[in-house]
Amino acid sequence: MFKHFVLWIGTLLILIAPTNHASEPQIVVTIKPIHALVSGIMDGVGTPYLLLPGGESPHSYSLHPSQVRRLHRATVVVWVGPSVETFLEKTMTTLSDKIQILRLIEVPGLSLLKVRESKAWETHHLHPDNEFEIDPHIWLSPDNAKIIVQAIAQTLSQIDANNAARYTANATRLVEQLEQFDQTLKQQLAPIKELPYLVFHDAYQYFEHHYGLTAVGAITLSPESRPSVRRLYQLRARLKKQQIRCVFSEPQFESALVATLIEGSLVRRGILDPLGADLVAGTESYFTLLSNMADSLKQCLQTDF
Repeated sequence: MFKHFVLWIGTLLILIAPTNHASEPQIVVTIKPIHALVSGIMDGVGTPYLLLPGGESPHSYSLHPSQVRRLHRATVVVWVGPSVETFLEKTMTTLSDKIQILRLIEVPGLSLLKVRESKAWETHHLHPDNEFEIDPHIWLSPDNAKIIVQAIAQTLSQIDANNAARYTANATRLVEQLEQFDQTLKQQLAPIKELPYLVFHDAYQYFEHHYGLTAVGAITLSPESRPSVRRLYQLRARLKKQQIRCVFSEPQFESALVATLIEGSLVRRGILDPLGADLVAGTESYFTLLSNMADSLKQCLQTDF
């Protein structure tokens, strides 16, 4: 009788004991490309929570109450910074000091590019924060992605020492994948390096700089603001003068502008997406994001007039 009682107590303790899943660090990530990198680092440990799972704009998104609660329960919050996730800036100031915040734009070693300021790209709005002088789309450079992976792995290893070896191993494997993938894209994009094109807004500078591409301007400064009639007139003149082959819209924003801009011309239209609006969230979505961009550029630009 006593033996059965002991066995029953032992079974009960096993059932109510905290599992490894319950003790996982609660990681909140803002946008899909960064979430993909964090997911790869956490493979075998847990799954990070993604704040913006669809095609929402990080400039104008409104948090749901459940998402605010999730942020306040987080162990680590990973974001780029207020120049990308504008909607999150105020909420971040309300989080407990116990929550570790990883602001990726401040990670040492990144190759940072200044926002382009000219008539082709429109004049950038002045902002008192020097951070807004930096182009924040840092994840679109594979070199930056490798540094981001290492920074995230280091942060997770510090707050979850029990899984540090796994984070490190996953990060090492992910960096190797990024290097191999980068070589593939370089070969794919080499034939179109000199071909001029226009983008919807200036979000791709890191990708263009890394692969030596020839973007010559943007339709609008901000994806949320419609360009003036004068701006569209200037752009139509530029299409002819610079023999632009393709104009790219984005899935989240009004593509009718592109149709208006290229109407009556031989300029083709394509789609570029810096956030992966339609991608399934997960480890592979970072690679799919960049691969889709490369495919779209090559398909549109290599087509003869």
